[in-house]
Amino acid sequence: MKRLIILAAALMSCLCAFAQREVFLFPDFQKGHIVFYNNATSDVELNIDTYNQVIYYIQGDQLMQMTNMQSIGNLTVGDRRFVIHDGLLCEAVDVNGRPVLVNWKFKNVNKGSKGALGATTQNKVEVLWTNLEAGTVVPGEGRAAQQGDYVLEVWQMKSDNTYFISVDGRDYRVKKLKDLYKAFPDVAPQLKAFAKENRLLMTSAEDSFKIFTELFRLLGD
Repeated sequence: MKRLIILAAALMSCLCAFAQREVFLFPDFQKGHIVFYNNATSDVELNIDTYNQVIYYIQGDQLMQMTNMQSIGNLTVGDRRFVIHDGLLCEAVDVNGRPVLVNWKFKNVNKGSKGALGATTQNKVEVLWTNLEAGTVVPGEGRAAQQGDYVLEVWQMKSDNTYFISVDGRDYRVKKLKDLYKAFPDVAPQLKAFAKENRLLMTSAEDSFKIFTELFRLLGD
């Protein structure tokens, strides 16, 4: 129990100090199995910081940052598999029977503090507890903060994923729809019409998978 309290405090301190810079892929630390290129293996509790592209893991009572990510040959977390591809940590995702590698990249953009009524008009937001310094004004309440006060801040998650797909034995690196239009000019008009009709954007992983599914269909793969 003491170990859990120490780790929770360390993680909360990390999140409060770097809330604008660190965005974790998993809601909490997960058991992961790592196979390195030298065939060494390691079982650790870990999480992936998608903004800084690093792995944090628990060693004893310490929160550590992995410094040898490029030596990873395969990483599994539950039924999810990750590999290093083109220098990036990517998850291997099945998209309608076709493999797609996803380098998850998110950042939190501060959208302000919640008011007294706790209402917000932002979509896809994450609410974080942020420590207030004593004497500062509590947003929405108009009073001076006391030691230990917290405020709910609203953050909107932005996606900047990189995707890797393989067509006819050739790998393609994709971040934007324009990358697909340029790579596959023969089907670009149909793909563009599909994305526009369905209001799909590459800033959403779910939308991206739908776009890739349509691309593979148009290519006859």
